[in-house]
Amino acid sequence: MKKIARKLMTLRIRIPIIFVVSLLILGTCIIGVSFRRYENINLDKHVLMAEGVTRLMAERLETDMIDYYLENNYSSEEYRNLISFYDILRDSYPDVRHMYVYRISKDENSGSILGETIVKIEKDITGEVSELGEETIGDIVIAPSVFSDDFERMTIKNECVWHIVESDGASIVTYVRPVLDEDGNYVCSACVDFSLNAMYAKGVDFIIELLVVVNAVIIGVLVTINLILSAILFKPLNRMTKCIEAFKFDSDEDRFNNVNSMEELNIHVHNEIDELYNALVMSLKDSAYYMSNFNRAKTEINKISETAYKDPLTRVGSKVAYDDAVSKLQAEMASNPELQFAIVMIDINNLKYVNDTYGHERGDEYIKGCSNIVCNIYKKSSVYRIGGDEFVVILRNVDYFGRNMLIDDLEYEFEKAYENKSVSEYCRYSASFGMSDYNRTYDKSVEEVFKRADKYMYEYKQEFKKANGSYR
Repeated sequence: MKKIARKLMTLRIRIPIIFVVSLLILGTCIIGVSFRRYENINLDKHVLMAEGVTRLMAERLETDMIDYYLENNYSSEEYRNLISFYDILRDSYPDVRHMYVYRISKDENSGSILGETIVKIEKDITGEVSELGEETIGDIVIAPSVFSDDFERMTIKNECVWHIVESDGASIVTYVRPVLDEDGNYVCSACVDFSLNAMYAKGVDFIIELLVVVNAVIIGVLVTINLILSAILFKPLNRMTKCIEAFKFDSDEDRFNNVNSMEELNIHVHNEIDELYNALVMSLKDSAYYMSNFNRAKTEINKISETAYKDPLTRVGSKVAYDDAVSKLQAEMASNPELQFAIVMIDINNLKYVNDTYGHERGDEYIKGCSNIVCNIYKKSSVYRIGGDEFVVILRNVDYFGRNMLIDDLEYEFEKAYENKSVSEYCRYSASFGMSDYNRTYDKSVEEVFKRADKYMYEYKQEFKKANGSYR
């Protein structure tokens, strides 16, 4: 028994078993992930289709005719034309299960979401279409509880809501689009249901077939590989293992002897073992070189890092440095409830004019001149150049508390430079800017603060253009 146990513990047996089990698990995990991805892609596809269907429904619906439809039931020609259009739309999307238009409201007593039926077209279990009968026009239905928190979103412009609703054993994608009148007032909601059951069934069949094929291939390949490894792998591996076990590293002579003993093995089996063997020999030869040059390599790495973090033209922080600063600031937002900072977004005016008129060399001087003004104002803050004509300043501590005075100083300096007609045009520096403070109540990311500052900068730029027209 001990002999059998020792044999089972050898690499000749354990490696193939580990390979087989690992690859089977890996294959199963990959297939599981693939199935989940398959589901998500198809769900996204159905949501996108639902968005298109409800948009077409809403565009065809005349909001000022809703009350007329309800009063005249099926008798009006306009309503029948609407139903005909929806029939065509439904036929264009085979996965549609229900199409309906509700006037949504909320019950003040129970808080339930109610829907007054205006249009309803659905398929029964056989797939046949069942249109709305006269007795159901104007009926009030209660929406599923999953929609209870979405009343506001279902009645506000551009706020569409979708959920997966389980009903009678079926998985349904329900998509609701609010329909507004010309004055922007809510009128009703265009709704569509898509069935996901068929998609899930096809996905399961596909995954089962794929699982069988993949596992069969893995097992067959590993059996073949095991036969080959028995002949060309384990013997050279054992020789290298015994040689490595005898290595010593106490002195230079020991390391030299390690190299000699490994080279004396002279392994050439014409497969990946050769690469491993040669790599070990080269590693032993090069280890002393790598150790002696470690400090020099470290210095070079530091120089490369400094170059990456500095803008080569203005010597302020680069886009890489800004992204790193944002990542650290984002982490601090999550851990420091007392965090205070502001962001200033700066966009150089008329850079294209300077480049086109005086050449890019003067354009570079123009960029550096604008950068110098920014750096002179924000001496205690980090300044970054994130684009050709875009700069960002992150205000902390002293500059943060004096931010309003500093932004006024920035405006004064750029206005003074712009109005100085005694110098060349490429020295009349001008920029638009905007500043936004971080508000821990509603800002969830640094990006939100940045976008607000960018918005204010854009508004400032529009005012500048309105006041000054094109450059000079």
